[in-house]
Amino acid sequence: MRPFTSTISLDEARRRLDAAVRPIARTERVPIEHAAGRVASADVTSPMDVPPFARSAMDGYAVVAADTAGASTSTPARLRQLDRIYTGQLSSITVTPGACVEIATGAPLPAGADAVVMVEETAKAADGAIQIFSAAAAGQNISRRGADIATGDRVVASGNVLTPSRVGALAAIGCVDVEAFAKPRVAILSTGNEVIEPGRTLAPGQIFDVNRFTLGAIVAAHGGVPEPHRPAQDTVGALVAALDACALADLVVFSGGSSVGERDLVVDAIAARGEMIFHGIAVRPGKPTAFARVKGTPFFGMPGNPTSCLSNAYILLVPFLRAIARLPPHAPRTVQAPLGRKIVSAAGRHQFYTVRLTDGVAYPAFKGSSDITSLSQADGYLEIPSDQSVVDEGAMVKVTLF
Repeated sequence: MRPFTSTISLDEARRRLDAAVRPIARTERVPIEHAAGRVASADVTSPMDVPPFARSAMDGYAVVAADTAGASTSTPARLRQLDRIYTGQLSSITVTPGACVEIATGAPLPAGADAVVMVEETAKAADGAIQIFSAAAAGQNISRRGADIATGDRVVASGNVLTPSRVGALAAIGCVDVEAFAKPRVAILSTGNEVIEPGRTLAPGQIFDVNRFTLGAIVAAHGGVPEPHRPAQDTVGALVAALDACALADLVVFSGGSSVGERDLVVDAIAARGEMIFHGIAVRPGKPTAFARVKGTPFFGMPGNPTSCLSNAYILLVPFLRAIARLPPHAPRTVQAPLGRKIVSAAGRHQFYTVRLTDGVAYPAFKGSSDITSLSQADGYLEIPSDQSVVDEGAMVKVTLF
């Protein structure tokens, strides 16, 4: 056994992680149908006006506005209809004084017209004349050419997250792809002689790999590309070989082997290939979390217990991953709720305690660090500071939702 001689605070761990962030620099062309959620790596300016022609903003009649002066329900203006224009169709007709053209929303405005009267303010007389019941102003109900986007306008800036609306703006100017920062490749690997992949038959003493899948889901949800590897055995040689196999990744995440037992050898593997930045945080669960650089690549050593691993992935891995992916910080939703049962916390350690919400009350859900249901049956977690040992039943707590 090699017990921890010291641990660092959660705040200090976060400071060291922030200092180690190196945002991804690699770029690639991404089809716009796959661009949502990506981060633009270059400005995009418009090569065209949007709309590329003046168009009607309403179903109605394109008119010369002066012809409708003084029009009312009692004394409507009367105009003769020259044509009918639908979307995707141009008319060769010029609207002259005393005339109008029926027009659909989005259809090109015909020459000569300077306003559109919506159909609800018109009627067709028995002799075929179009009656206009309200005066129109020049420019009314018309979307001018370039009113949305003008040629040369910046549609997307480098560093923008490509939201659905920004993807729509790219489509509006005819883009088929966009230059974006690459997603970080994240190598994920579980360690332990007892860990085997799902689909195989469990031998006595073996367990299925859980952390590879929970970590992969976290990575995929927060801007990374998970690259799973087979579990590694508990030997320094096997762990060093596993580190070497992950050398092309932008971030490496191991689970297990980071505690203080005889076979917790990740520390030794790191010593052979890199530099430890911290090992051991005063939190519960997740005390044996480690962070290092392996030949320049950031490395997380997560606890092997599923709850500890996933909890610290939410708390530490997600902010780091989003920062290197150039994504904005994650802002999970929080709610206030009364605590349904008293909680006793470990003194001197910042605790993340999972809870489930039932009828607006937060009930403790934490069983143990090795129990994945401590998280899978929880709705979120509350934080208990290191200087607080008890949270009483009925106390109002802030729950961070998963």
